[in-house]
Amino acid sequence: MTRLLIKNIGHLVTMNPRREVLRDAYVVAEEGWVKQVGTGPVPSLEGARVVDAKGGICIPGMINTHHHMFQNLARAFTPISNLPLLPWLAGHIPLWKGFTPDDLFVATQVAVAELMLSGCTLTSDHHYLFPAAASRDILDAGFHAAESMGVRYVGCRGSVDNPSPVMPEWACQKTDAILEDCQRLFDKYHDGGPGSMWQVAFAPCTVFGCGGTLYKETARLARKLKVRMHTHSGETIAENVDAVATLGMRPVECLSAYEWEGDDIWLAHGIHFDDAEVAHLTRNKMGVAHCPCSNMRLGSGICRVNDLRDGGSPVSLGVDGSASNDSGHMLNEARLALFLTRVVHGAESMTVEKVLEMATLDGARNLGRTADLGSIEPGKCADLAVFPAEDLWSNGAENKVHALLLCHPRTVDTLVVHGEVRVADGQLVGVDLPRLLEHHRKTAARIQERR
Repeated sequence: MTRLLIKNIGHLVTMNPRREVLRDAYVVAEEGWVKQVGTGPVPSLEGARVVDAKGGICIPGMINTHHHMFQNLARAFTPISNLPLLPWLAGHIPLWKGFTPDDLFVATQVAVAELMLSGCTLTSDHHYLFPAAASRDILDAGFHAAESMGVRYVGCRGSVDNPSPVMPEWACQKTDAILEDCQRLFDKYHDGGPGSMWQVAFAPCTVFGCGGTLYKETARLARKLKVRMHTHSGETIAENVDAVATLGMRPVECLSAYEWEGDDIWLAHGIHFDDAEVAHLTRNKMGVAHCPCSNMRLGSGICRVNDLRDGGSPVSLGVDGSASNDSGHMLNEARLALFLTRVVHGAESMTVEKVLEMATLDGARNLGRTADLGSIEPGKCADLAVFPAEDLWSNGAENKVHALLLCHPRTVDTLVVHGEVRVADGQLVGVDLPRLLEHHRKTAARIQERR
């Protein structure tokens, strides 16, 4: 039996139903599952691996619910550094015409490394670019890259079937080909059981890039297979204006007409919803992935976090693509989520505790994993992150847990995914990071030459 004991936890943020924060605590895991959480004398476990948390802060592994990992290869790309969403998108799309599975593999490895070192144990990736010249197996590379790093992964099979000035013909596919690949990926990778490391979601890109038939047929297939659905919505004012002009409806109305309603859906960004749309989303318990850094970087706006959460919709966190962030640090995303809501509604409108719920429990809700993820308690997966109790930027902080978000973001000392130590003493286990970064750097340079 594989056993793990994490001892000397200064503050254990359980996120259990009582939201307990335990002092001087320990966690026992067996075969990837939490078996015991407690304080006081540490149990003696024969043959267990023992990790000394050194008084650190332990939280459930954070869950990243929106990303475009291929964009790691175009971050801080000069031609688009100061542009809003649509010109930004048009400015980097030409880079990907020759994109290959090998490119996605290295981009995903680096994206996952960033996330893991910042406390993330489960990530989704919304991949929507499938150039005709590339293998149809391109998203397979994302699954295998995540496996090589030891992180949980949801491959969101994105799609675009309507060519436009932003999305050229080579970036689009026919509806039948998209649905066929959705089924193939489901058959090959989806594990809907407890403790799953791999899952699939279906994710048409936008109501502009995808026709109503694609949305409807995607929803029918997803519900037949019982997988979740994801798409962009409400990201910019221009999106709403253009939708009315070209489609005769705002994007949320389009989604409703396309049978995209229900608690098996989560939307990326969710900024520019009116009151009626918020009521509709909360009534249907549709989730939102809040991406504060990307939204600020592109000047898109601020998600209606409190209105959505107060109505019962889960609002989780997403780092978004690394060409619009331009890095993937989950603790930093949580910090910005805290501050950005306070900018709009005042200092009392958002607490550290609520943001930690968004980073863990709401993430589990949006990805359909509430039964096994999101908290540290017996019966849940042993997914957790241990941060140092303090560092240079938090030295002397009175409230150690609050300092995680109020002070400069730090990286983990220890990361555990399904009972396996994946980061030890601040270093990725079994990963030659300098070599990986050199490979990534050369790949990025080659792709950026296509400007």
